[in-house]
Amino acid sequence: MSSIRARASRIILRLIISDRQIWLIAAGLIAVDLLVFMIPIVPVLAAYVLVARPAWFKEFIDDVYDRTGSH
Repeated sequence: MSSIRARASRIILRLIISDRQIWLIAAGLIAVDLLVFMIPIVPVLAAYVLVARPAWFKEFIDDVYDRTGSH
């Protein structure tokens, strides 16, 4: 019964979305994946910390040095 439903949903999907649209969506997903994972995360985070000076980073550093000093 579930295979009939899966087949029916694929047929309905084919009626709504053309093969060309499916290939364009797939290519778009691959492009987004490549762009997102090509961004160097550590330098971006370091630049954010240097420019924005968020309070959570200062608290984190204070916590790190407080822990190492107590051991």
